[in-house]
Amino acid sequence: MKIGIITYWKSTCNYGEQLQNYALQEYLRGLGHEPFLIRYDYEADTIYGSRPLPVRLLRACNPKRLAGYFRSRRNNRLFQENCIRHPRGFEEFREEHLSMSRIYSSIEDLRNDPPEADMYITGSDQVWNTFEGSLSEMRNRLAAFFLDFGPEDVIRMSYAASWGRNGLTEDVTEYLKPLIRKLDAVSVREKSGINVCHQAGRNDAVQALDPVFLHDAAAYRQLCSSESMKIPEKPYILFYYMNNDGDYDRKSVFDWAGSKGLQVVYVTDDWHDDLERSFPGVMEWIALIDNAEAVVTNSFHCCVFSIIFRKKFGVIRRFGGYKEMNTRMDSLFELSGIRPRYIDDDGFEVLTRPADEPDAVTLAAVRRPEDVIAAALENAAKRLI
Repeated sequence: MKIGIITYWKSTCNYGEQLQNYALQEYLRGLGHEPFLIRYDYEADTIYGSRPLPVRLLRACNPKRLAGYFRSRRNNRLFQENCIRHPRGFEEFREEHLSMSRIYSSIEDLRNDPPEADMYITGSDQVWNTFEGSLSEMRNRLAAFFLDFGPEDVIRMSYAASWGRNGLTEDVTEYLKPLIRKLDAVSVREKSGINVCHQAGRNDAVQALDPVFLHDAAAYRQLCSSESMKIPEKPYILFYYMNNDGDYDRKSVFDWAGSKGLQVVYVTDDWHDDLERSFPGVMEWIALIDNAEAVVTNSFHCCVFSIIFRKKFGVIRRFGGYKEMNTRMDSLFELSGIRPRYIDDDGFEVLTRPADEPDAVTLAAVRRPEDVIAAALENAAKRLI
């Protein structure tokens, strides 16, 4: 089958985003399908500032929000400047390893000229997370990520879609109910996501394995084998820290590593400190995890790769507006059958704990793409009768 996949893809610094794209396409190709990325421009189709005028005026008068606005503008400018100075080759990785459609500028563009495919898949990654804005701002993006486009006879399903939260507001729930009802099969990445699906009126949702888990360490080492890697000669810790605010004391990671005679390779998309950074490409990032003495991160996919490569690792919990994203980590530990490895609970000593062996039986019991595709085909056949 020709399968169009809609998911996050535009980042210039989120390695997990690129690799979940690669992993799902590669797996589907192995099953004999023709997968391709539907390049939907979700950023352009997010309608920021769509709240009613009185609400916007009240928010604008809030000193804390005003300070946050200017801080955000500064950070975005620094981010763009750093991306230009330190390119990580994400576009080159996509061009080489992904099949892709043209760029769709909006949900209306998707509806007016939908991608030709036998099946649409939404996921993996946090395609159903609305943390970036209100319903009025996220409405178009949600419609696209719930596959509200294309011919009626196209089979629609989610694969390992993540809500990134424990529940929905009433307005989001009512908006999503008719959209999720149209999917021929629903699978989510986190166990907690099944309950969120129930809240939205979908009681047949199942848990599915994140695409990155669909391949073993040998497959990822093979992917990296043709690259010239800049791996430190001395023992090091990989510190991969994703988009959160600046309250976490990141220097504490460097201090602990120094006390153990280890250097730190610090990779981030954030500019709240003046610590020395590295800017690896996608495959170099994989190799940095594979060769590290230990890994410190707040990234879900960095944890997944740490488990795949049997590394000692520690997780920094997210906080503030990102707090609910910790459900992903809780679900990952439960799914893998390993003890939680939160630095917040056990301190850096968690990095001295031996690497955990994941529970192969539990992982094997979670749905793979072929299982969800089979369910979608069966349900679609009933729908079309």
